Amino acid sequence: MTRAEKLARLQEIFRDVLDQPGLRVTEDFSTADCPEWDSVATVQIVLATEAAFSLRVPMETVAGLRTVRELLDLLP
Repeated sequence: MTRAEKLARLQEIFRDVLDQPGLRVTEDFSTADCPEWDSVATVQIVLATEAAFSLRVPMETVAGLRTVRELLDLLP
């Protein structure tokens, strides 16, 4: 899977979790860009990402996630 395909899949996850069907995410999209992206949403996004990509994200990493790029960099 290419980085662009991974980003597209993450966009679907963000749209679903944040309940914003028209949301467009880029690698630079951050918690500062979206008030709905709070700590609860972060956990939901990570859980959905873990399921979609069959990986585990350490909790100490989850707490520091602030951008889509940081999450994308964790993907296999």
